[in-house]
Amino acid sequence: ISFGFWISLISAISGTILGAILIGNGFLNMEMTYFEIPEYSIAIVPEVYILAIIVVILITFITYLSCRKILKEPATEALRTEIPKVKNTKFDMTKGIFKNASISTKWNLRDIARNKGRSLMAIVGVIGCTMLVVCALGMLDTMNAYLSWQFDTICNFDYKLNLSNEYSDEQYNDLILKYGDKTSETIGIEFKDGNNKQASTITVNDAKDYLNVTGHSREKIDLSDDGIFITEKMSDKYNLKIGDEITWHKFGEDTWYTSKITGLNRDPQSQTISASKKYIESIGVNYKADSIYTNEDLKDVKELSGVNTIKSKDNIKDGMNSMVATMKMLIVLLITLSAILGFVIIYNLGILSFGEKQYQFATLKVLGFKDKQIKKIGKNRKKDANYNVNGILLKCICGKAKCTFNKATFLIVDLQAINNQLLRKL
Repeated sequence: ISFGFWISLISAISGTILGAILIGNGFLNMEMTYFEIPEYSIAIVPEVYILAIIVVILITFITYLSCRKILKEPATEALRTEIPKVKNTKFDMTKGIFKNASISTKWNLRDIARNKGRSLMAIVGVIGCTMLVVCALGMLDTMNAYLSWQFDTICNFDYKLNLSNEYSDEQYNDLILKYGDKTSETIGIEFKDGNNKQASTITVNDAKDYLNVTGHSREKIDLSDDGIFITEKMSDKYNLKIGDEITWHKFGEDTWYTSKITGLNRDPQSQTISASKKYIESIGVNYKADSIYTNEDLKDVKELSGVNTIKSKDNIKDGMNSMVATMKMLIVLLITLSAILGFVIIYNLGILSFGEKQYQFATLKVLGFKDKQIKKIGKNRKKDANYNVNGILLKCICGKAKCTFNKATFLIVDLQAINNQLLRKL
C-alpha cells in the first residue's frame, strides 16, 4: 500500500508545482497579450489541492485492492508460482480458422482469454488516450477551417470602417462617394420564443460580394427580399424551420415586427439573423448603416470624419490568430499527454504480461521449442497489435462522438487502412 501512496503523493505534489510554473505561466503570459492588467500572477485554487488528495487516496485504495488477496495468503503460498486458472473458452483453437494458426497466434489468443481483465484494461486505455488524440486533431482541423471560412470566404474586403453613432448625412455621403456603398447595420433585437423572449441581433447586409452569406456547404448564397435568414444552429436551438415566422422588436422600441424565415445559412462565428436592406425597409424599419466595407488602400489613413475606427482585415485576422493560438497550444498539449499515456499503459501491461510468463517460457524450452519461437511469442507482438487495433477501431467511433459533442469537425480516419497498416507490420 505504501508504494502506491508514496508514488501518488510525489506525483501529485510534482504535478501541482510544475503545472503552475510551466503550463500555468505559459498560458497566463499568452492571455496577458490580450489584456492590460497592472499586476498578475499564478494562483492555485483550493480545488486543486482537494483533487490532488482525492487522486492520492484513490491510487492508494486501488493498490490495496490489487494486492489484498496476496497479502491474505501464507508466505509459503505466496512464494510458489501461481498456476493459471484455465477455463473453458467459447471457441476451440484446434478447429475452424484457428486450426492452421501459428503457435504464437494460439498462445496470444489463449493469453487474452485467460486475462480478460488485463485485455479489457489495455483496450480501454488505448480507447481513452487515442480518443483524446482524435478529438484534439478534430479541434485543430476546426480552428484552421474556421479561419479559412471566416476570412477567405465570408470577409471579402480589405478594410472595414466602423461609423460613429452620430454621423451626419453629409459625412455619410462623402464616405460612400470615396469608399463605395457596401454597408451593413447590426440591430439588437428581442424575439418571442413561445412564452419566453430571447435576445439576438439582425445583420442587415447591403454589402454583396464584400460581406458574404454562406450556405450549408459553405457556398455563397444571396439573401431574399421577402424574409429573413437564420443560422442552422439557431434553427436547431429554437426548433425553427423555413416557413416559420418570428415576432421581434428592436431594443428600446415598442413596435413589433413579424418576419418569415425564407432560408438557412451557416456562420462559423455569429449565430444570428441576416436580412437584406430591401426587406428591412419594406417592413418599415429605418436602415442606418454602421459599417462600410472597402478595398481601397487605407494603410496610411489614421482618421476619417464620421468614422470611429478603421480596421483592416489583416489586423482582424492577426487578432483572431492570437486567440486561436491559445487553443492550439492546448490541443498540442492534449495530443502529447495522450500519446505518453498510451505508451505508459501498453508498456506497463506488456512488462507485467512478460514477467508472469517467464515460468511458462522455461517450460516451452524444456519441451523443445526453439529460441526464435519463444522470442516471437514473448514479444507478444500480435497480442499488442490486437489491443491497439481494437482500441483504435473503438476510439474512432468514440472520438467522432466526442468531436460531435464538442461541435468540432471530425478528422476522417480510414479504419480499414489503419487495420491493414498495423497488420502488415507484424
